[in-house]
Amino acid sequence: MPRRIDHGKRDEEIADASLRVLEREGLAGLSVRKVAEEAGIAPASLRRAFPTQQALRDRCLEIIEERTTARIMASSATGRARVEHLLAQLLPVDGERRLELIAQLQLSMLALTDERTRGAAERLSQGVQRACVAAITLLADAGELSADRDPSLEAERLRALLDGLAMRGVWANSAIDGEGLTRVLGAHLDELALPAARTAQAAPRAEDPSGQ
Repeated sequence: MPRRIDHGKRDEEIADASLRVLEREGLAGLSVRKVAEEAGIAPASLRRAFPTQQALRDRCLEIIEERTTARIMASSATGRARVEHLLAQLLPVDGERRLELIAQLQLSMLALTDERTRGAAERLSQGVQRACVAAITLLADAGELSADRDPSLEAERLRALLDGLAMRGVWANSAIDGEGLTRVLGAHLDELALPAARTAQAAPRAEDPSGQ
């Protein structure tokens, strides 16, 4: 009897191979031939599942969204612990998440000039924004957000912090590793529980360049 093909498993293998090619060779390397070689399957077989390069790009963004969502939903934690788990899924704190983030960055850059990729890239970005809003809401519900803080502003500040930490973390030679990323994030979450006025007073003042 001919061997039955597990299409779900093959699709997963192709998606994994596509992410690895994106990490290693960038957008220029994301071709049917190279992904087929990486996945160890015949190019003709890959073309049947993903007939165009755009189909491969779309699947990469879809698989990143699916995996991130699955990791977030897998946690049963509450309060501050849930917030930390949620936000950690959006940072390159390990090899898997670093791989996904590099692929996402590559495709998001393409989306700036390619309308075919823009929709999926924007959906991922909107998902990150929703996660930041959800995190601030969870902190407020748990009494971990000072009452004088503006939740909308704090969600924007949190998004900016996540974006910055993500960029730091994708560089292999970065001085900040996964543990360092979560430590910086934790310090920021600690700060959110303090009154905004107290935080402003505690912030170091910039030196006057005139020396006065």
